[in-house]
Amino acid sequence: MKRILNYDKLDTVDYMILACIKNGIKKYSSIFKNCEKTNIGKFREHVNELEDMNLITIDSSQSWFIRNTNPSIILKKDGIKFVEENRSKIQEYWNVQIKDDG
Repeated sequence: MKRILNYDKLDTVDYMILACIKNGIKKYSSIFKNCEKTNIGKFREHVNELEDMNLITIDSSQSWFIRNTNPSIILKKDGIKFVEENRSKIQEYWNVQIKDDG
């Protein structure tokens, strides 16, 4: 039985995580730096939620040490589909981040 996922509960941090991955920022610590107003505990909760929703996962091709210290996070099949379907919203979060950095 497939779970019904509530994508409506995603918030700014979730979209920022997805925007980072879509734009090539995949290292856990680098994604966290882009979510600067979020503490590490909350960030971890968001990552875990996105994993539970089957949108992202840790890149299992990396060594055990890398996976357990600063893993790369990749989009899963459902994540790729979600990002494509919500491209404009995700791009909007990305553009705000780039503007704030620039």
